[in-house]
Amino acid sequence: MTLTEGEKLLKSILNTTPHGIVALKAVRNTKGGIEDFQVQLINAEGLNILGRSAEDIEGAGFLESFPGQVTNALFDSLKEVVETGERLKREVQFRRGQESLWYSIHATRFADGLTISFVDVSEEKQHALELGQSEAKYRQLFEESMDSIFLMNNEYLILESNASMLQLFGYDQKEIRFLSLSELFSDEETFWHFNKQLYKNNKVEEFEAEMRMANGQTVVCLINLVALEKSQAQVGLYQGVIKDISKRKQAEAELLLAEKLSMTGKIARSIAHEVRNPLTNLSLALEQLKDEVPEHLEDAELYFNIIGRNARRIEELISGLLESSKPKALSLENSQVNEVVKAAVQMVEDRINLQQMKLELQLHEGLPAVALDKDQMKMALVNLMINAIEAMKAGEGVLRVSTLQQQQHILIHIEDNGKGISKENQKKLFDPFFTAKKGGMGLGLTSVQNIVQSHLGEITVISEEDQGTRFTISIAL
Repeated sequence: MTLTEGEKLLKSILNTTPHGIVALKAVRNTKGGIEDFQVQLINAEGLNILGRSAEDIEGAGFLESFPGQVTNALFDSLKEVVETGERLKREVQFRRGQESLWYSIHATRFADGLTISFVDVSEEKQHALELGQSEAKYRQLFEESMDSIFLMNNEYLILESNASMLQLFGYDQKEIRFLSLSELFSDEETFWHFNKQLYKNNKVEEFEAEMRMANGQTVVCLINLVALEKSQAQVGLYQGVIKDISKRKQAEAELLLAEKLSMTGKIARSIAHEVRNPLTNLSLALEQLKDEVPEHLEDAELYFNIIGRNARRIEELISGLLESSKPKALSLENSQVNEVVKAAVQMVEDRINLQQMKLELQLHEGLPAVALDKDQMKMALVNLMINAIEAMKAGEGVLRVSTLQQQQHILIHIEDNGKGISKENQKKLFDPFFTAKKGGMGLGLTSVQNIVQSHLGEITVISEEDQGTRFTISIAL
C-alpha cells in the first residue's frame, strides 16, 4: 500500500518519539460489548520496549498479545476509557519471560478504540524500591535507637524526634515538634556556649549540658550536632544526637565521694592517733594538777574547767570525724517510710515551735515497705530538718516534709523557704569539712549522704538563693 505524504509524516513522528505508542480498536461481541482490542498500530519505540516485532503484534488481539499482565484490571480500565471517554493514567506491571516490568501508560479514546502511550519505568521503580528499603532501614535505626535523635532547622526548631527523645524529655510528638532546642537547656549561659560552638564550627561535638525535662527535672546529657549536606536536605537542617549520661555522672560522683571518704578516713585515723595520745596525757596531767593545786588558789577551778571542757570538745570532734568517714553498718528491716519520717519530725517539733515556724506534713498513704535501718535514716532526716530550720527566719519559716512513690522509688522531700544555697556552694555541699555555718565541722551532710548511700539510695538538692532549698532522698524499692 502506498502511503500518502501525510501518513509518512505521521509515521515518521511516531517512530521518532521516545515513548511507545499503540493504537487499539475495540472488538465487540453481538451484543455490542467489548470483548477484546485489536492492535492497529505500534511505533518503533513501542516494539523496542516490548521486545516484539511489528508482524508479531499488529492485527493481533490485546489479550493474546499481552498474556503476561499481572492483573486483568488493566483491560477493564481500557474498556472504561472507550465507553466513558475519560483518560487513563497509571502504572502497570507486566511480565516478559522471567522479568517483571513496570510501564507508565496514558490512554485516550480515539474513534471506537483508543491510543496508548507508554514508557518503561522499571529502572525508576527498582530505584524507588531500593530507596524505600534504605529509608525504611534508616527509619528503623532512627526510631529504635536508644539515644535521642532529632532534626532541627537553623532557627533551632525541632522538626522531628525519635521515641527515645520523647521518653527522655517526657513530651509527646505534638508538644516537642517546633519546640526550640534552647528551651531544653537548663540555663541560658550553657546554651550560649553551645550556640557559639555551632556558629563557629557548623557542628557540635561531645557538648555536655544539663537539660530540662517536661516535668522540670534535669538530666545531664552529651550533645552531638551536625549540619546535613545540601544533597541530603535543605540548607540549614541539622541532625543531633543526645545521650543521657546522668547515671554515668552519678556513678562518677559516687566513686569520687568514695575516694574522698576513703582519704578522709585515712586522715581521720591519722589525726585521731596523733591527737588522742597527747590529749590523753593532757587529761591525766590535768587530773594530777587538780590534786596538787591548793583549793583556795584564785581562779584555779575556772582554768581547770576551761582546759577540761576544750579537751572533751577535741575528743568529740575526733570521734565525729571518725564516725562520718566510715561506712555505716546497717541493721535493716522492712519498715514504713512514713513512720520513720514521723519519728524524725517529732524530734524537731520543739525547735519549730520555739522558732514560731510552720510545719506542713504531706505523707502519701499506701507506700510499700522498704528495707531501712530506722535509727540511721531517722538520724539523717533529723540532720536535714535541723539544717532547714536553721536556714529560715523565726516567725516566717515553713518546713515542708512529704513522701511519695515515683515508679520504683520512694521519695522523701524536705523543703524550706530559707536563705537558699548558692550554686557554687551546692557543688561542694556534701564534701567533708565544707560548711557555711559558724563553728560547724562540715561533716553533717557528709554523714547524711553516707547513710543514704549505705541504703543504696540517692540524695539530691535543688536550691535558689533567697528562695529556699529542697533535699530529696530517693530509696529504691
